[in-house]
Amino acid sequence: MINSQAINATASIRNEVVLDNPTEIPRINDRLTEELVFALVGPVGSGCSTAAELLKEVLVDNYKYEVHYYKLSDYIIQEASLVSNDSLQENKAEADRIEFLQNIGDLLRKECGQSYLAAKAIENIASKRETHGFGKTVTGQSVPKKLRHVHIIDSIKHPEELKLLRDTYREIFWLIGVFAPYSIREQRLSTAQPSISKKLISRITDRDYLEDEDHGQKVRDVFYLADFFVRNDQQNKIQLKKTIERFVDVLFGSPVHTPNIHESTMYAAYAEAAKSACLSRQVGASILSQGGELIGLGRNDVPRFGGGLYAEDNGESDHRCHAWGERACYNDKKKEVLYEQIFSRLQKSGLLASGASLEQITKELKSTDVKSLIEYSRAVHAEMDAITSVARTHKAGLLGGTLYSTTFPCHSCARHIVASGINKVFFIEPYPKSLAMELHSDAVSENEGDEGKKVLFLQYSGIAPKNILKLFNAGLTRKDSNGKLKAFDKKHATPVVAVSLDDYATHEKWVIAELEQNEKKLREKQTSFPGI
Repeated sequence: MINSQAINATASIRNEVVLDNPTEIPRINDRLTEELVFALVGPVGSGCSTAAELLKEVLVDNYKYEVHYYKLSDYIIQEASLVSNDSLQENKAEADRIEFLQNIGDLLRKECGQSYLAAKAIENIASKRETHGFGKTVTGQSVPKKLRHVHIIDSIKHPEELKLLRDTYREIFWLIGVFAPYSIREQRLSTAQPSISKKLISRITDRDYLEDEDHGQKVRDVFYLADFFVRNDQQNKIQLKKTIERFVDVLFGSPVHTPNIHESTMYAAYAEAAKSACLSRQVGASILSQGGELIGLGRNDVPRFGGGLYAEDNGESDHRCHAWGERACYNDKKKEVLYEQIFSRLQKSGLLASGASLEQITKELKSTDVKSLIEYSRAVHAEMDAITSVARTHKAGLLGGTLYSTTFPCHSCARHIVASGINKVFFIEPYPKSLAMELHSDAVSENEGDEGKKVLFLQYSGIAPKNILKLFNAGLTRKDSNGKLKAFDKKHATPVVAVSLDDYATHEKWVIAELEQNEKKLREKQTSFPGI
């Protein structure tokens, strides 16, 4: 039974939304926005601005969008006086220009917050929307109009910038990761400034990729979180534009695109990673034979007797770290023991300064590579699990195959990959602890010029696996009533992932307004009923 308090509350809500004309009540599905926000991220020299230019062309020419472009370096130049007396002089050498932007950008993030530059972009996006106006609903609320607009932000450098953009725009925000091999990026910087030294190029690119300071540039920590990864290593723009066109077509629900071999195989690795219960991280791997057949899957988790790894289905026999012994990461526990052992030995030998504590020594040791030790883990790594799964099931195709891993392989996995005969590895997330390139540069390379001579470790390109089902399983209707391929009208197509321009409280008021109108019509139609 509904109490009087609830009845009074309902009446109050209805009084707010009483309308005379039911046709004025907005349809919730008609309020799905067509607006999109893109940001680009990529190492210096990778060509983010080129990709942004081509993205704009595709959206304007093919999809008839109005495009607004925001270059974060412009905000750095405009707001430099907030943190420095320096200014960017005209005709400055390319290296000097880049370092000026790096210096001032760092200062702005330090003094104004790590997401400052993203906030400036959001401010300008909001001003564009204000310019194009808001509309009034029948309930008297001011809501944004539906706009076929896209905003392109070139480019972000810090995880907090990404976080603010994602928190603000949610499902209408897409991050594009642009990359090129180091040799190509080096060549581009040399072309822009022929006198630049390799040492200076290295300094600029290293700083861009990952600075130590919290407010510094951290492209590495942003890039792997992209929704789409695009390779930009050609002199002409034809292939790059085709790649971007495909991504945009998929984003708008083109019925003729499906995941390519790279996307489907990396998705298999991504799905396998979800089965890992490792307390440190989830990693997945998959192996493709030379013939394009998926022959192996692996994840990082604890091995079990009889072959394979423990899994959810093992129930009480599940002896993964979260359910075994002290329920802790044994790699971390062993390192804590090591810190204590080192402290004890130094103390006994008289090598410690008077008054030095275990906490002080541990803090210093954690700033060394001791903290990066990984060999005390109980887990088999994903790449190793994938390789052993092929051997365990007697499958052929490992020799000359390709391994896909959600994370860059560690040095231990790298040597197993080399020994197994795999020719190529694709990865998404970097792994700073890996010494693969340092310890196995004789057999492993990130340079595609070494193909056929070394195992290539390459950045994955394609739609991020986290978006595969979202974009390729969107309930698309592919045929018309005659059974023929349905026409795809790009000029009027809408994104397959769209959000409402309004909040759920607004939706509730519209539903109640329609409810009130329907009941009002019934009341006016008949005030009395015949007896039953």
